[in-house]
Amino acid sequence: MNAVQNPVYLIASIFSVTFVVGLLDAAISDFRSFRIPNRIPLLLLASFPPVAILDGFTVHDWWIHAAVAASLFAISIVLFAGRLWGGGDAKLLPAVGLWIGLNGLSRFLVVMSAAGCVLACAAMLIRVLPLATSLRSRQIPYGLAIAAGGLDWWIGVTWR
Repeated sequence: MNAVQNPVYLIASIFSVTFVVGLLDAAISDFRSFRIPNRIPLLLLASFPPVAILDGFTVHDWWIHAAVAASLFAISIVLFAGRLWGGGDAKLLPAVGLWIGLNGLSRFLVVMSAAGCVLACAAMLIRVLPLATSLRSRQIPYGLAIAAGGLDWWIGVTWR
Protein backbone atom coordinates (compact mmCIF):
# COMPACT_ATOMS: atom_id res chain seq x y z
CA MET A 1 0.00 0.00 0.00
CA ASN A 2 1.48 3.33 -1.02
CA ALA A 3 0.96 6.87 0.30
CA VAL A 4 -1.96 7.53 -2.05
CA GLN A 5 -3.85 4.49 -0.76
CA ASN A 6 -3.08 5.16 2.90
CA PRO A 7 -3.82 8.74 4.05
CA VAL A 8 -2.17 8.18 7.45
CA TYR A 9 1.07 7.28 5.70
CA LEU A 10 0.73 10.35 3.46
CA ILE A 11 0.26 12.70 6.42
CA ALA A 12 3.19 11.13 8.30
CA SER A 13 5.33 11.49 5.17
CA ILE A 14 4.49 15.18 4.86
CA PHE A 15 5.47 15.81 8.49
CA SER A 16 8.57 13.70 7.96
CA VAL A 17 9.65 15.93 5.09
CA THR A 18 9.71 18.84 7.55
CA PHE A 19 12.61 17.04 9.23
CA VAL A 20 14.57 17.11 5.97
CA VAL A 21 13.65 20.72 5.19
CA GLY A 22 14.62 21.77 8.71
CA LEU A 23 18.00 20.07 8.51
CA LEU A 24 18.74 21.52 5.08
CA ASP A 25 17.75 24.98 6.34
CA ALA A 26 20.01 24.55 9.39
CA ALA A 27 22.96 23.42 7.27
CA ILE A 28 22.61 26.29 4.80
CA SER A 29 22.09 28.88 7.50
CA ASP A 30 25.04 27.64 9.58
CA PHE A 31 27.30 27.53 6.53
CA ARG A 32 26.38 31.05 5.45
CA SER A 33 26.32 32.85 8.78
CA PHE A 34 27.41 30.47 11.58
CA ARG A 35 23.88 30.78 12.96
CA ILE A 36 21.01 28.33 13.28
CA PRO A 37 17.75 30.21 13.79
CA ASN A 38 15.52 29.11 16.67
CA ARG A 39 12.72 28.34 14.23
CA ILE A 40 14.57 25.24 13.00
CA PRO A 41 14.83 23.27 16.28
CA LEU A 42 11.29 24.42 17.09
CA LEU A 43 10.06 23.13 13.71
CA LEU A 44 11.71 19.77 14.37
CA LEU A 45 10.24 19.57 17.87
CA ALA A 46 6.75 20.54 16.69
CA SER A 47 6.69 18.16 13.73
CA PHE A 48 7.79 15.10 15.70
CA PRO A 49 4.60 14.38 17.73
CA PRO A 50 2.30 14.01 14.70
CA VAL A 51 4.71 11.56 13.09
CA ALA A 52 5.09 9.61 16.33
CA ILE A 53 1.33 9.44 16.84
CA LEU A 54 0.69 8.39 13.25
CA ASP A 55 3.51 5.86 13.49
CA GLY A 56 1.87 4.25 16.53
CA PHE A 57 4.44 5.09 19.18
CA THR A 58 3.86 3.46 22.56
CA VAL A 59 4.43 5.27 25.84
CA HIS A 60 7.76 3.46 26.06
CA ASP A 61 8.78 4.76 22.63
CA TRP A 62 7.95 8.33 23.68
CA TRP A 63 10.08 8.00 26.80
CA ILE A 64 13.02 6.54 24.91
CA HIS A 65 12.98 9.32 22.31
CA ALA A 66 12.59 11.96 25.03
CA ALA A 67 15.48 10.42 26.99
CA VAL A 68 17.74 10.52 23.92
CA ALA A 69 16.83 14.17 23.33
CA ALA A 70 17.44 15.03 27.00
CA SER A 71 20.80 13.23 27.01
CA LEU A 72 21.92 15.01 23.87
CA PHE A 73 20.74 18.31 25.33
CA ALA A 74 22.86 17.71 28.45
CA ILE A 75 25.91 16.98 26.29
CA SER A 76 25.15 20.05 24.18
CA ILE A 77 25.01 22.26 27.26
CA VAL A 78 28.46 21.06 28.30
CA LEU A 79 29.87 21.70 24.82
CA PHE A 80 28.23 25.14 24.69
CA ALA A 81 29.46 26.06 28.17
CA GLY A 82 32.97 25.03 27.13
CA ARG A 83 32.66 27.25 24.06
CA LEU A 84 33.19 24.27 21.79
CA TRP A 85 29.77 24.68 20.16
CA GLY A 86 27.43 27.50 19.39
CA GLY A 87 23.95 27.84 20.82
CA GLY A 88 22.33 26.80 17.54
CA ASP A 89 24.23 23.52 17.50
CA ALA A 90 23.28 22.95 21.14
CA LYS A 91 19.58 23.35 20.29
CA LEU A 92 19.64 21.48 16.99
CA LEU A 93 21.26 18.29 18.30
CA PRO A 94 18.57 17.36 20.86
CA ALA A 95 15.79 18.23 18.39
CA VAL A 96 17.35 15.80 15.91
CA GLY A 97 17.87 13.26 18.69
CA LEU A 98 14.16 13.35 19.50
CA TRP A 99 13.44 12.10 15.98
CA ILE A 100 16.23 9.53 15.92
CA GLY A 101 15.70 7.78 19.24
CA LEU A 102 17.92 5.06 20.59
CA ASN A 103 17.87 2.67 17.63
CA GLY A 104 19.43 5.12 15.19
CA LEU A 105 21.62 6.97 17.68
CA SER A 106 24.91 5.13 17.20
CA ARG A 107 24.92 5.46 13.41
CA PHE A 108 23.82 9.11 13.68
CA LEU A 109 26.71 9.89 16.05
CA VAL A 110 29.23 8.12 13.82
CA VAL A 111 28.08 9.93 10.66
CA MET A 112 27.86 13.26 12.50
CA SER A 113 31.37 12.80 13.92
CA ALA A 114 32.81 11.81 10.53
CA ALA A 115 31.19 14.84 8.88
CA GLY A 116 32.51 17.02 11.69
CA CYS A 117 35.99 15.62 11.12
CA VAL A 118 35.76 16.47 7.42
CA LEU A 119 34.61 20.00 8.32
CA ALA A 120 37.50 20.44 10.77
CA CYS A 121 40.03 19.26 8.19
CA ALA A 122 38.55 21.58 5.58
CA ALA A 123 38.69 24.48 8.04
CA MET A 124 42.36 23.79 8.80
CA LEU A 125 43.15 23.60 5.09
CA ILE A 126 41.37 26.88 4.41
CA ARG A 127 43.34 28.56 7.19
CA VAL A 128 46.69 27.70 5.63
CA LEU A 129 45.82 28.40 1.99
CA PRO A 130 46.22 31.91 0.61
CA LEU A 131 42.49 32.62 0.39
CA ALA A 132 40.42 35.65 1.20
CA THR A 133 40.59 36.45 4.89
CA SER A 134 36.80 36.24 5.16
CA LEU A 135 37.08 32.45 4.70
CA ARG A 136 39.55 32.09 7.56
CA SER A 137 37.10 32.00 10.42
CA ARG A 138 38.03 30.07 13.53
CA GLN A 139 34.48 28.76 13.68
CA ILE A 140 33.29 25.50 12.17
CA PRO A 141 29.66 25.29 11.02
CA TYR A 142 28.94 22.08 12.93
CA GLY A 143 25.27 22.32 12.00
CA LEU A 144 26.36 20.80 8.69
CA ALA A 145 27.66 17.72 10.51
CA ILE A 146 24.49 17.42 12.60
CA ALA A 147 22.42 17.76 9.41
CA ALA A 148 24.54 15.12 7.64
CA GLY A 149 23.96 12.63 10.46
CA GLY A 150 20.25 13.40 10.59
CA LEU A 151 19.78 13.15 6.85
CA ASP A 152 21.68 9.85 6.79
CA TRP A 153 19.33 8.52 9.47
CA TRP A 154 16.24 9.79 7.61
CA ILE A 155 17.34 8.20 4.34
CA GLY A 156 17.99 4.92 6.14
CA VAL A 157 14.57 4.93 7.81
CA THR A 158 12.67 6.14 4.76
CA TRP A 159 14.22 3.80 2.20
CA ARG A 160 14.33 0.59 4.23
